[in-house]
Amino acid sequence: MLLSTGICIGVTPLATVFGREEFDPIVKRGLLLSIVTLMAGGVVILLSLGQTLRSIPALLLSPNPSSAMWWMIVFYGIYGVALIAEFALLEWRNASRRSVAIVALIAPIFAGGTLGAIFSSVDVRPYYGDFFGPAYMLVTAVLSGVALITLVALVEKKVRSRDVVGDTKALLTDTLAKYLGLMLTATLFLVAWKFVLGTTATADAVADAHAQMFFGPSAWWVWGVGIVLGLVVPLALVLFPQTRTTNGVLAASGLTLIGLFAARLEYVVGGQVVALVNDPAYQYPFASYTPSGVEIAVVILGFAVAALLYTLGDRVFDLHELPAHGGQESMTPTPTDPAPGGDDDD
Repeated sequence: MLLSTGICIGVTPLATVFGREEFDPIVKRGLLLSIVTLMAGGVVILLSLGQTLRSIPALLLSPNPSSAMWWMIVFYGIYGVALIAEFALLEWRNASRRSVAIVALIAPIFAGGTLGAIFSSVDVRPYYGDFFGPAYMLVTAVLSGVALITLVALVEKKVRSRDVVGDTKALLTDTLAKYLGLMLTATLFLVAWKFVLGTTATADAVADAHAQMFFGPSAWWVWGVGIVLGLVVPLALVLFPQTRTTNGVLAASGLTLIGLFAARLEYVVGGQVVALVNDPAYQYPFASYTPSGVEIAVVILGFAVAALLYTLGDRVFDLHELPAHGGQESMTPTPTDPAPGGDDDD
Protein backbone atom coordinates (compact mmCIF):
# COMPACT_ATOMS: atom_id res chain seq x y z
CA MET A 1 0.00 0.00 0.00
CA LEU A 2 2.99 2.28 0.44
CA LEU A 3 3.61 1.86 -3.29
CA SER A 4 0.23 3.48 -3.90
CA THR A 5 0.71 6.30 -1.42
CA GLY A 6 4.23 6.97 -2.71
CA ILE A 7 2.98 7.68 -6.22
CA CYS A 8 0.22 9.99 -5.01
CA ILE A 9 2.49 11.79 -2.55
CA GLY A 10 5.59 12.24 -4.65
CA VAL A 11 4.78 11.90 -8.36
CA THR A 12 1.29 12.65 -9.69
CA PRO A 13 0.69 15.74 -7.48
CA LEU A 14 3.62 17.44 -9.19
CA ALA A 15 1.37 17.78 -12.24
CA THR A 16 -2.16 17.69 -10.82
CA VAL A 17 -1.59 19.96 -7.80
CA PHE A 18 1.55 21.97 -8.52
CA GLY A 19 1.15 22.31 -12.29
CA ARG A 20 4.47 20.79 -13.39
CA GLU A 21 3.46 19.92 -16.93
CA GLU A 22 6.59 17.87 -17.66
CA PHE A 23 5.04 15.14 -15.49
CA ASP A 24 1.77 15.09 -17.49
CA PRO A 25 2.62 11.98 -19.58
CA ILE A 26 2.74 9.76 -16.47
CA VAL A 27 -0.18 11.20 -14.50
CA LYS A 28 -2.92 8.87 -15.68
CA ARG A 29 -0.63 5.84 -15.61
CA GLY A 30 0.44 6.81 -12.11
CA LEU A 31 -3.15 7.13 -10.88
CA LEU A 32 -4.02 3.69 -12.26
CA LEU A 33 -0.91 2.21 -10.61
CA SER A 34 -1.95 3.81 -7.33
CA ILE A 35 -5.43 2.32 -7.55
CA VAL A 36 -4.33 -1.22 -8.42
CA THR A 37 -1.54 -1.34 -5.81
CA LEU A 38 -3.93 0.00 -3.17
CA MET A 39 -6.49 -2.68 -4.08
CA ALA A 40 -3.84 -5.42 -4.14
CA GLY A 41 -2.54 -4.29 -0.74
CA GLY A 42 -6.09 -4.35 0.60
CA VAL A 43 -6.56 -7.91 -0.64
CA VAL A 44 -3.35 -9.04 1.09
CA ILE A 45 -4.34 -7.37 4.37
CA LEU A 46 -7.87 -8.77 4.33
CA LEU A 47 -6.57 -12.28 3.71
CA SER A 48 -4.14 -11.87 6.61
CA LEU A 49 -6.75 -10.80 9.17
CA GLY A 50 -8.07 -14.28 9.84
CA GLN A 51 -11.70 -13.09 10.17
CA THR A 52 -12.02 -11.17 6.92
CA LEU A 53 -15.82 -10.87 6.94
CA ARG A 54 -15.84 -9.35 10.43
CA SER A 55 -13.32 -6.58 9.77
CA ILE A 56 -15.40 -4.05 7.81
CA PRO A 57 -18.57 -4.30 9.98
CA ALA A 58 -16.42 -3.98 13.11
CA LEU A 59 -14.73 -0.90 11.67
CA LEU A 60 -18.09 0.78 11.06
CA LEU A 61 -20.11 -0.46 14.04
CA SER A 62 -17.48 -0.28 16.78
CA PRO A 63 -14.98 2.45 15.85
CA ASN A 64 -12.06 3.12 18.17
CA PRO A 65 -10.74 6.69 17.62
CA SER A 66 -8.00 6.09 20.19
CA SER A 67 -6.46 3.46 17.91
CA ALA A 68 -3.83 4.56 15.39
CA MET A 69 -4.78 1.60 13.21
CA TRP A 70 -8.40 2.76 13.08
CA TRP A 71 -7.27 6.18 11.87
CA MET A 72 -4.97 4.59 9.33
CA ILE A 73 -7.93 2.70 7.85
CA VAL A 74 -10.01 5.88 7.80
CA PHE A 75 -7.27 7.83 6.03
CA TYR A 76 -6.73 5.06 3.52
CA GLY A 77 -10.50 4.94 2.92
CA ILE A 78 -10.61 8.68 2.21
CA TYR A 79 -7.55 8.36 0.01
CA GLY A 80 -9.05 5.48 -1.98
CA VAL A 81 -12.27 7.39 -2.68
CA ALA A 82 -10.35 10.53 -3.70
CA LEU A 83 -8.01 8.49 -5.89
CA ILE A 84 -10.83 6.80 -7.80
CA ALA A 85 -12.66 10.12 -8.12
CA GLU A 86 -9.55 11.81 -9.51
CA PHE A 87 -9.03 9.09 -12.08
CA ALA A 88 -12.72 9.18 -13.07
CA LEU A 89 -12.65 12.96 -13.44
CA LEU A 90 -9.58 12.69 -15.60
CA GLU A 91 -11.68 10.60 -17.98
CA TRP A 92 -14.14 13.53 -18.28
CA ARG A 93 -12.26 15.90 -20.48
CA ASN A 94 -13.65 19.15 -19.10
CA ALA A 95 -13.73 18.25 -15.38
CA SER A 96 -11.60 20.10 -12.87
CA ARG A 97 -9.94 17.79 -10.37
CA ARG A 98 -7.38 19.92 -8.50
CA SER A 99 -9.41 19.94 -5.28
CA VAL A 100 -9.77 16.16 -5.45
CA ALA A 101 -6.06 15.84 -6.21
CA ILE A 102 -5.26 17.84 -3.08
CA VAL A 103 -7.31 15.39 -0.99
CA ALA A 104 -5.53 12.50 -2.76
CA LEU A 105 -2.23 14.13 -1.73
CA ILE A 106 -3.02 14.94 1.92
CA ALA A 107 -4.86 11.73 2.84
CA PRO A 108 -1.99 9.34 1.97
CA ILE A 109 0.46 11.53 3.88
CA PHE A 110 -1.63 11.00 7.01
CA ALA A 111 -2.20 7.33 6.15
CA GLY A 112 1.49 6.57 5.61
CA GLY A 113 2.54 8.57 8.65
CA THR A 114 -0.04 6.78 10.79
CA LEU A 115 1.22 3.43 9.52
CA GLY A 116 4.71 4.35 10.68
CA ALA A 117 3.33 5.53 14.02
CA ILE A 118 1.66 2.13 14.55
CA PHE A 119 5.01 0.37 14.43
CA SER A 120 6.83 3.09 16.38
CA SER A 121 4.34 2.94 19.26
CA VAL A 122 4.76 -0.82 19.85
CA ASP A 123 7.21 -0.72 22.75
CA VAL A 124 7.27 -4.49 23.16
CA ARG A 125 8.80 -4.78 19.69
CA PRO A 126 12.13 -3.00 20.26
CA TYR A 127 13.08 -2.97 16.58
CA TYR A 128 10.01 -0.84 15.79
CA GLY A 129 10.40 1.57 18.68
CA ASP A 130 12.03 4.43 16.81
CA PHE A 131 10.73 7.97 16.72
CA PHE A 132 11.48 8.46 13.02
CA GLY A 133 9.29 5.53 11.94
CA PRO A 134 6.65 7.77 10.26
CA ALA A 135 9.33 9.71 8.37
CA TYR A 136 10.97 6.45 7.24
CA MET A 137 7.66 5.12 5.96
CA LEU A 138 6.85 8.29 4.02
CA VAL A 139 10.32 8.64 2.49
CA THR A 140 10.49 5.00 1.40
CA ALA A 141 6.91 5.26 0.11
CA VAL A 142 7.88 8.10 -2.23
CA LEU A 143 11.03 6.19 -3.23
CA SER A 144 8.97 3.11 -4.10
CA GLY A 145 6.42 5.22 -6.00
CA VAL A 146 9.07 6.93 -8.14
CA ALA A 147 10.80 3.58 -8.80
CA LEU A 148 7.56 1.79 -9.71
CA ILE A 149 6.21 4.35 -12.16
CA THR A 150 9.63 4.71 -13.81
CA LEU A 151 9.97 0.93 -14.13
CA VAL A 152 6.48 0.46 -15.56
CA ALA A 153 6.86 3.27 -18.10
CA LEU A 154 10.23 1.98 -19.32
CA VAL A 155 9.08 -1.67 -19.44
CA GLU A 156 6.06 -0.66 -21.53
CA LYS A 157 8.40 1.07 -23.97
CA LYS A 158 10.56 -2.04 -24.16
CA VAL A 159 7.61 -4.41 -24.61
CA ARG A 160 6.11 -2.27 -27.35
CA SER A 161 9.53 -1.88 -29.02
CA ARG A 162 9.37 1.89 -28.98
CA ASP A 163 12.39 4.08 -28.42
CA VAL A 164 12.41 6.54 -25.57
CA VAL A 165 13.14 9.88 -27.22
CA GLY A 166 12.63 13.60 -26.85
CA ASP A 167 10.82 15.00 -23.84
CA THR A 168 9.70 11.53 -22.78
CA LYS A 169 13.32 10.40 -22.55
CA ALA A 170 14.21 13.54 -20.59
CA LEU A 171 11.38 12.82 -18.16
CA LEU A 172 12.26 9.17 -17.57
CA THR A 173 16.05 9.17 -17.77
CA ASP A 174 16.78 12.63 -16.44
CA THR A 175 14.00 14.16 -14.32
CA LEU A 176 12.67 10.96 -12.73
CA ALA A 177 16.13 9.40 -12.58
CA LYS A 178 17.50 12.35 -10.60
CA TYR A 179 14.38 12.31 -8.43
CA LEU A 180 15.03 8.63 -7.78
CA GLY A 181 18.61 9.46 -6.82
CA LEU A 182 17.41 12.13 -4.38
CA MET A 183 15.05 9.71 -2.64
CA LEU A 184 17.72 6.98 -2.57
CA THR A 185 20.06 9.41 -0.83
CA ALA A 186 17.39 10.36 1.73
CA THR A 187 16.64 6.68 2.40
CA LEU A 188 20.33 5.86 2.84
CA PHE A 189 20.56 8.67 5.38
CA LEU A 190 17.61 7.27 7.35
CA VAL A 191 19.02 3.73 7.22
CA ALA A 192 22.39 4.98 8.51
CA TRP A 193 20.60 6.92 11.25
CA LYS A 194 18.64 3.84 12.24
CA PHE A 195 21.80 1.72 12.30
CA VAL A 196 23.75 4.14 14.52
CA LEU A 197 20.91 4.87 16.94
CA GLY A 198 19.81 1.24 17.09
CA THR A 199 23.17 -0.40 17.67
CA THR A 200 24.24 2.21 20.25
CA ALA A 201 20.94 2.31 22.17
CA THR A 202 21.15 2.16 25.96
CA ALA A 203 18.19 -0.24 26.13
CA ASP A 204 19.60 -3.75 25.77
CA ALA A 205 16.57 -5.10 23.91
CA VAL A 206 16.81 -2.34 21.26
CA ALA A 207 20.56 -2.73 20.81
CA ASP A 208 20.31 -6.53 20.70
CA ALA A 209 17.52 -6.46 18.11
CA HIS A 210 19.47 -4.15 15.79
CA ALA A 211 22.72 -6.03 16.30
CA GLN A 212 20.97 -9.29 15.48
CA MET A 213 19.55 -7.88 12.24
CA PHE A 214 22.70 -6.09 11.07
CA PHE A 215 25.29 -8.63 12.25
CA GLY A 216 23.34 -11.87 12.75
CA PRO A 217 22.16 -14.55 10.30
CA SER A 218 20.02 -12.02 8.40
CA ALA A 219 22.93 -9.66 7.77
CA TRP A 220 23.72 -11.01 4.30
CA TRP A 221 20.39 -9.96 2.81
CA VAL A 222 19.87 -6.90 5.03
CA TRP A 223 23.19 -5.49 3.80
CA GLY A 224 23.63 -7.28 0.49
CA VAL A 225 20.09 -7.00 -0.90
CA GLY A 226 18.42 -4.26 1.10
CA ILE A 227 21.28 -1.75 1.25
CA VAL A 228 23.96 -2.51 -1.34
CA LEU A 229 21.88 -3.97 -4.17
CA GLY A 230 18.73 -1.99 -3.40
CA LEU A 231 20.14 1.44 -2.50
CA VAL A 232 23.84 1.87 -3.26
CA VAL A 233 23.92 0.29 -6.73
CA PRO A 234 20.78 2.13 -7.99
CA LEU A 235 22.18 5.41 -6.65
CA ALA A 236 25.42 4.83 -8.55
CA LEU A 237 23.47 4.06 -11.74
CA VAL A 238 21.48 7.30 -11.67
CA LEU A 239 24.31 9.42 -10.28
CA PHE A 240 26.56 9.34 -13.36
CA PRO A 241 25.42 10.53 -16.83
CA GLN A 242 27.19 7.58 -18.46
CA THR A 243 24.88 5.09 -16.71
CA ARG A 244 21.79 7.30 -16.57
CA THR A 245 20.54 5.72 -19.79
CA THR A 246 17.27 3.95 -20.53
CA ASN A 247 18.67 0.58 -19.51
CA GLY A 248 20.53 2.06 -16.56
CA VAL A 249 17.45 3.77 -15.13
CA LEU A 250 15.39 0.64 -15.81
CA ALA A 251 17.89 -1.43 -13.81
CA ALA A 252 18.07 1.18 -11.05
CA SER A 253 14.30 1.32 -10.57
CA GLY A 254 13.99 -2.47 -10.59
CA LEU A 255 16.82 -2.93 -8.08
CA THR A 256 15.30 -0.23 -5.86
CA LEU A 257 12.01 -2.13 -5.67
CA ILE A 258 13.86 -5.36 -4.86
CA GLY A 259 15.78 -3.58 -2.13
CA LEU A 260 12.61 -2.07 -0.67
CA PHE A 261 10.99 -5.50 -0.59
CA ALA A 262 13.98 -6.72 1.41
CA ALA A 263 13.65 -3.67 3.67
CA ARG A 264 9.99 -4.49 4.37
CA LEU A 265 10.97 -8.09 5.14
CA GLU A 266 13.67 -6.74 7.44
CA TYR A 267 11.00 -4.74 9.25
CA VAL A 268 8.88 -7.85 9.76
CA VAL A 269 11.74 -10.09 10.83
CA GLY A 270 13.30 -7.39 13.00
CA GLY A 271 10.18 -7.21 15.10
CA GLN A 272 10.41 -10.90 15.92
CA VAL A 273 14.04 -11.35 16.93
CA VAL A 274 13.60 -10.44 20.61
CA ALA A 275 11.08 -12.52 22.56
CA LEU A 276 8.15 -10.70 24.19
CA VAL A 277 8.36 -12.48 27.55
CA ASN A 278 10.84 -11.53 30.26
CA ASP A 279 12.32 -15.00 30.57
CA PRO A 280 16.03 -15.63 29.90
CA ALA A 281 15.15 -18.98 28.37
CA TYR A 282 13.38 -17.13 25.55
CA GLN A 283 15.75 -14.17 25.21
CA TYR A 284 18.71 -16.07 23.81
CA PRO A 285 19.02 -17.49 21.31
CA PHE A 286 16.78 -14.96 19.65
CA ALA A 287 13.39 -15.92 18.37
CA SER A 288 13.45 -16.67 14.64
CA TYR A 289 10.94 -16.02 11.90
CA THR A 290 10.58 -17.61 8.48
CA PRO A 291 7.64 -16.82 6.17
CA SER A 292 5.28 -19.76 5.81
CA GLY A 293 4.10 -21.17 2.51
CA VAL A 294 0.71 -19.52 2.94
CA GLU A 295 2.30 -16.13 3.61
CA ILE A 296 4.48 -16.45 0.51
CA ALA A 297 1.42 -17.44 -1.53
CA VAL A 298 -0.49 -14.37 -0.28
CA VAL A 299 2.39 -12.09 -1.30
CA ILE A 300 2.51 -13.66 -4.77
CA LEU A 301 -1.27 -13.23 -5.01
CA GLY A 302 -0.87 -9.53 -4.20
CA PHE A 303 1.60 -9.05 -7.05
CA ALA A 304 -0.64 -11.04 -9.40
CA VAL A 305 -3.73 -8.98 -8.52
CA ALA A 306 -1.86 -5.72 -9.12
CA ALA A 307 -0.47 -6.94 -12.46
CA LEU A 308 -3.87 -8.22 -13.63
CA LEU A 309 -5.74 -5.05 -12.68
CA TYR A 310 -3.14 -2.82 -14.31
CA THR A 311 -3.17 -4.88 -17.51
CA LEU A 312 -6.97 -4.67 -17.68
CA GLY A 313 -6.86 -0.93 -16.97
CA ASP A 314 -4.27 -0.41 -19.69
CA ARG A 315 -6.59 -2.08 -22.17
CA VAL A 316 -9.74 -0.24 -21.08
CA PHE A 317 -8.42 3.28 -20.49
CA ASP A 318 -6.26 5.59 -22.56
CA LEU A 319 -3.26 5.96 -20.27
CA HIS A 320 -1.48 8.25 -22.75
CA GLU A 321 -4.06 11.00 -22.34
CA LEU A 322 -2.56 14.23 -21.07
CA PRO A 323 -4.35 16.06 -18.25
CA ALA A 324 -5.78 19.52 -18.82
CA HIS A 325 -4.44 22.65 -17.16
CA GLY A 326 -6.17 25.93 -16.51
CA GLY A 327 -9.64 24.54 -17.16
CA GLN A 328 -8.81 23.49 -20.73
CA GLU A 329 -9.89 20.16 -22.12
CA SER A 330 -7.20 17.50 -22.00
CA MET A 331 -5.85 16.31 -25.29
CA THR A 332 -4.96 12.79 -26.36
CA PRO A 333 -1.90 12.73 -28.65
CA THR A 334 -2.63 11.60 -32.21
CA PRO A 335 -0.39 11.04 -35.24
CA THR A 336 -1.22 14.59 -36.40
CA ASP A 337 -0.80 16.01 -32.89
CA PRO A 338 2.28 14.23 -31.55
CA ALA A 339 3.21 14.01 -27.94
CA PRO A 340 6.09 16.18 -26.72
CA GLY A 341 9.41 15.04 -28.10
CA GLY A 342 7.78 13.17 -30.99
CA ASP A 343 7.10 9.98 -29.01
CA ASP A 344 3.58 8.92 -29.94
CA ASP A 345 3.37 6.53 -27.00
CA ASP A 346 3.14 9.33 -24.49
